[in-house]
Amino acid sequence: MTSVKARILSLAAVATLVAAGCSTGGGQTSEPAASGQSISMWTFKQSHATALQKAAEQFTAQTGISVKVEAVTPDDVFKSKIQSAAQTGDLPDVLEAHAAGEDLELGASGLLADISGDVNDAWKGRFLPSTQNAGVLDQGRIDRAAADSPFKQAKAGSMYAVPFTAGAFGIVYANKEKLQAAGLSPDTPPASWEEFVAALKTSTEKDPQAGGLSLGLKVSQVGFNWVYQPLAHAYLGKEKFQGLFGKDTTAGFGSPDGVKTLDLYAQLTPYWMPGATTLGIDEADIAFAQGKSAYNVGGTFTLAFLAQNGMSPDKVLTFPIPPSASGAHKDIVMAPLALTSLGVTSTSKNRAAALKWIDYVTSPAGAGLVAKESLDLPATDLGAEAATLMGPELAALQKYFTGDPASTYDAGDTTFFPGGYDQVKPGDAVVRLSPLKELDPAQAGKELDAIFGAMWKSAE
Repeated sequence: MTSVKARILSLAAVATLVAAGCSTGGGQTSEPAASGQSISMWTFKQSHATALQKAAEQFTAQTGISVKVEAVTPDDVFKSKIQSAAQTGDLPDVLEAHAAGEDLELGASGLLADISGDVNDAWKGRFLPSTQNAGVLDQGRIDRAAADSPFKQAKAGSMYAVPFTAGAFGIVYANKEKLQAAGLSPDTPPASWEEFVAALKTSTEKDPQAGGLSLGLKVSQVGFNWVYQPLAHAYLGKEKFQGLFGKDTTAGFGSPDGVKTLDLYAQLTPYWMPGATTLGIDEADIAFAQGKSAYNVGGTFTLAFLAQNGMSPDKVLTFPIPPSASGAHKDIVMAPLALTSLGVTSTSKNRAAALKWIDYVTSPAGAGLVAKESLDLPATDLGAEAATLMGPELAALQKYFTGDPASTYDAGDTTFFPGGYDQVKPGDAVVRLSPLKELDPAQAGKELDAIFGAMWKSAE
């Protein structure tokens, strides 16, 4: 979870090779991979290592190529080991890295190979649309980079990695046993924000100490990012939602529409679990796993963390932050972000075999196997096969990644934010609104407009 936390605080193969043996379909390499070869891979996620090794057993049986997977944790140790190995020439053949950031930096620095020539449209088409270009360095990233950044020496359009896992924020987890005890359905998500708040009221009245909502509000921006923003987007629609963050305060948070969205968020105030503002993200998730709350907000990645802390996936009901019944959109679709990616190191002597391995673990069969074992959603779109390949709990989450584009909330779109955006400041203001009750919705709207006004001025 710490790597995910770092990303939210800073807010992010080849199909058929020439060789026979792996028939998943996709890109091309200039030379076949030979049976009997051995490749190595490093990942920074311990939960992925066992899943990848199981996938490697299947891959070896199909191709004769063996794969040694090593987990290097935590993140700072992983980065240090890469730096040391780069100096000594001991990099593995494949690296799993943070997507749309770390992978691009490794590529621009010369540590990951440009695989754009090995990828075709069929291979790219495997992935959820919003993740397909996560490993591609675009001109905008080069232009925004500092003068001494390695990006300045890299070529726009270079592809250094393919997406591997994907996810979204703003996912509610509900304890089925607590729902049943409160007389609520353990299998049917609330259809609207109003139904969700009513369910919170019911569960909290049934169990005042452990029937409420947990969220790591010690990291204040998670309330603003994970709950308020998807709620406001669904209520206002994309154009008016983005207008909240603009220079024109007549359409900002203090406007009638803006205040209404803040009023909706403030409806949570009576139902936060005791001590909600003292808990970090991991601590809030653990509290939920221990039965100290009936509901918890996180991301799709939270399911694996809950399982690691003793909560079986079949004991939770999952759904995105539900939309208000009186809003512009009556459902929410969450555009997934690429969370991790896979790249071939520039020093690999087994490039074709490495690409063939990446091909397999991003194919439906390989991606489904890894997802089922790790409880992390793949960037590969499994479609109708999702439940069969990775189990019903993960399939229930991935289904929220597709739907009407008009109602799709994309947490990765920050094009309408002011330059130098600091998400902590609006996060602090929203915590003062709820649960602290230091501001009412109108006061919170004025404070948020002042915060963003100052950011726009500073950006100029």
